Amino acid sequence: MKKFVVLLAILVFSRLGVADVQFQSKSLPADSTLLSDWIALQLTFIRTTKGITQGHVTRQFMLNSIVFYECLAKGDTHYRSLSGQLQQLDKLPQVPKNLRAPAASANAGYGFMLRTFFGNDSLHKREIDSLESLYASRFAAEGLSNSDIQVATQYGKAVALHILKWSKEDGSAAVYPPYEIPKGLGKWEPTPPGHVPPAAPQMIHFRSCIKGSSDNLLPPAPISFSTEPASSFYKMVKEVYDVQAKLTPEQKAIALFWDDLPDGKYYGGVGHWCSILRQVLKKNKIGLMQGAEAYVKMTIASSDAQFACWKGKYAYNVLRPITYITRYMGSPDWKSLIITPNHPEYPAAHATVSTAAATALSDALGQSVSFTDHTYDDIGFQPRSFISFEEAANEAGRSRFYGGIHYTPSIDAGHVLGKKTATAVLAGLNIKDK
Repeated sequence: MKKFVVLLAILVFSRLGVADVQFQSKSLPADSTLLSDWIALQLTFIRTTKGITQGHVTRQFMLNSIVFYECLAKGDTHYRSLSGQLQQLDKLPQVPKNLRAPAASANAGYGFMLRTFFGNDSLHKREIDSLESLYASRFAAEGLSNSDIQVATQYGKAVALHILKWSKEDGSAAVYPPYEIPKGLGKWEPTPPGHVPPAAPQMIHFRSCIKGSSDNLLPPAPISFSTEPASSFYKMVKEVYDVQAKLTPEQKAIALFWDDLPDGKYYGGVGHWCSILRQVLKKNKIGLMQGAEAYVKMTIASSDAQFACWKGKYAYNVLRPITYITRYMGSPDWKSLIITPNHPEYPAAHATVSTAAATALSDALGQSVSFTDHTYDDIGFQPRSFISFEEAANEAGRSRFYGGIHYTPSIDAGHVLGKKTATAVLAGLNIKDK
């Protein structure tokens, strides 16, 4: 049976296509391999799950990070619970007096969350069971008794159940009136190729993690719509049109590297940042608790930034470049390099979420963490190197201009919004002794 578990685990990580996934049992729980392996497995599921959206990816990583952090924080006196810090999160399960292995709780809690999100697929469930069992065996090899592991497992599951219950009260499960797309000159409308209805307009009503993190952060009004060639709006669109007509190989590479549409090829925007995190954790041999801190800060900041971004998008409802160019610039057959997402233009979501993620990671791990991003090596993309998380976020935002799906002012507004939201999130979190 043990041989089968090990073989299945090898299969799981060969599917990921990232060469640096390794188990390091002797260092548990000193390093972040436990966290890195669970993130890696979740990334494989994003690629193999039909119908998953950017919103699903963001929310699932955020919830999983809270469970993982909360399980571990109980075993480290320098870290505080998120209870009472996240909106309406309280009365978390009491920590068993005989809990000896918070890392084993985190292992079980993460497994429980992934079964909830992906367990309907029998192969996914076997892979989750395999990874959880493999780590349970290694905890046992480190000297934990069966009783110790059982206590830790039950606590991890209890935390996961509590977080899942909390998540169902955030407004995402509510029934909202049908959304009516605003009509008018310059307003957003469904775009080619599928002319899909707008994505999650109800998200503006959801509960953020940190109270007030997106209050009073609505970006300034966008440039006034006009079809006059001398207008600022026309010139803004023409900038996109001109660059698309003469993309350099480097610009095209940037656009495709950060496409991140969770379509079976990419991991989603927040998924990409989780991939970056796990690479940094491994390269810098970051401890498990610090890794969990970085993970939870990054995903909470990204989630709240997405809410803030959606408020701006559906407040202004600005039309996308492809609509303007095909209708007003005499180019009915024009296409952008990457597919235009099905939501309004302003502000840019990738810039918003990436800057929020970078700001949180810089807070947790440092302002000048250099890294080479190998996220998409397995699908033929060359790795890209950065001197900081901020530099990567700036490139992620600019990639949408090169991809032909965003105007420069939308990207600039997204960077500002992401920074402000993440700063509010970090100010609202008090999770570690200084």
